Amino acid sequence: MIPLKINKQPSPEKGDLLLSEPFLTDNNFSRAVILLCEHNDEGSFGLILNNTLEIDLDELVTDFPEVKIPVGFGGPVERNQLFYIHRNASINGSAEISTNLYLGGDYMEIKRMISDNEMTPENLRFFIGYTGWSKGQLQSEIDELSWVVMKKPENFSAFSTIDDSLWRELISQLGGKYRLMADYPLNPADN
Repeated sequence: MIPLKINKQPSPEKGDLLLSEPFLTDNNFSRAVILLCEHNDEGSFGLILNNTLEIDLDELVTDFPEVKIPVGFGGPVERNQLFYIHRNASINGSAEISTNLYLGGDYMEIKRMISDNEMTPENLRFFIGYTGWSKGQLQSEIDELSWVVMKKPENFSAFSTIDDSLWRELISQLGGKYRLMADYPLNPADN
């Protein structure tokens, strides 16, 4: 018996992107691009970047300044909660994801900063729910080839990635077999 050579992917790190394989059958993650906000020995936490809902924040939240901020579907866990990312290191309680990218923090402070024009909607994104994995689960799914780990490209912005074409653009940047995957139809029978 000849052992097969398996292309083992690197272990993910906080700030990486996870790209779903093109035929992932879970509707929550079809052609998903996930920003990995936390990855440690206890588990992993991320937000789907390319599943924007047809609703603005002011339709969901009372007493928020009158600005149009789109809301994304962050994942199937805790769909009754809002999560947010931003670029402001000074917000109390925020957690650094990567350079100039933060998760959460003092919600009242964000509201005040928006009202006082100290923060713009272009530097803030909200999500309903999140995506989560228990200890070892994400690495297992990566090893099963459900996810492709991608280091965040230098010119990438998590604040302008609301378009469905994001998955296709990123997967094709990986080149080789991934470039071919970018053009696979969502339903193989459509080929």
